[in-house]
Amino acid sequence: MRSPPSRFQWQFDWKSVLAILLILPILLSLGFWQLRRADQKAALLADFEQRRNLAPVAISGVADYQNYLPVYALGAFDPQRYWLLDNRISHGRFGYEIIAVFTLADGRELLVNRGWIAGDPSRQTLPKPEIPSGPLQISGELYRNTEKAFSLGAEPLTDLWPRRQQWLDLDNLKGEFPVLLPTTLRLSKDSIGALEIERMVVNVTPAKHTGYAVQWFAMAFALGLIFIFRNSNLGELLKRRKSNESQEQ
Repeated sequence: MRSPPSRFQWQFDWKSVLAILLILPILLSLGFWQLRRADQKAALLADFEQRRNLAPVAISGVADYQNYLPVYALGAFDPQRYWLLDNRISHGRFGYEIIAVFTLADGRELLVNRGWIAGDPSRQTLPKPEIPSGPLQISGELYRNTEKAFSLGAEPLTDLWPRRQQWLDLDNLKGEFPVLLPTTLRLSKDSIGALEIERMVVNVTPAKHTGYAVQWFAMAFALGLIFIFRNSNLGELLKRRKSNESQEQ
């Protein structure tokens, strides 16, 4: 009777070879993508922490509209023109995010994120946020989201105010608002005109992205082990070694 081989040998199963060639690169790329996202979020948090400690400056003197820059603005809210960004959930409650038009003292216009307001779950009526009147000073931080918002279709165009939309794109407002600043002011909690304010700098922390990366790499490692055991005699060698060790004892 021919004895089984005592040395490591490959015995390729071409189905598993094809599977690992297709799946392993995907798992590894997802892992490295999560690591890149972790680095991006860490840089974003560091940038936020650095700028949040700066003294607020007048937005009328700002030339470089950097995200998270603390500013204050002098002017007045437009009593008619504002947006209700739909389907904004806060602590399980349905509501809207209010984006208002604020006319600066120098005549330019600024979009102001006033925060969250509760909505009618039946969607039969729209909330009517109180709008501070008269010249006033508001404060907060600059922020413009550079990521393209997901939408199932184009937002409907209307001349009616207030406007209920899923998202707002500053670039699409240039024609209607020729003197609009290319940024948004997010009100601080203690500012005049602030509604319910609860914002996150990042929705997924760097640590979570790293954890997701570890999971993808672990799956890639497990797939590699399965491939080795299915395409070699390593399993038989380990069983024989364990059997010999138990006999010697």
